Amino acid sequence: MSTITIIIQNAPYKEDNKAWHALRFAGAALTEDMTVRVHLLDEGVKVGIRGQQVPEGKVNLEELLSELIECGLEARACGMSVDDYGLTENDLITGIEKSSMKALASWVKSSDHVIAF
Repeated sequence: MSTITIIIQNAPYKEDNKAWHALRFAGAALTEDMTVRVHLLDEGVKVGIRGQQVPEGKVNLEELLSELIECGLEARACGMSVDDYGLTENDLITGIEKSSMKALASWVKSSDHVIAF
């Protein structure tokens, strides 16, 4: 089984939809029986916040990420980024672990593929 690490650096609901595309790809990879890991970095930690204000016409990324976690996706948020945005672990969606760059490096080392959005 292949393992993929997806790094999301973009905030949710931006016009480029990178966070949305990253989660769509994560879902597709799960359906292909891949081990999927998502690391939220920089503004990407906002993808993992509870109680997101979803703009009209956009997909609720909080709900999507929660569903993917229920389907086996592993998710972590960069601790420094969490702290930089004044968040705590309680602000994060259930199943997202506050983590470190060392942990991300370990994921990258053990992954077959790494993609950044």
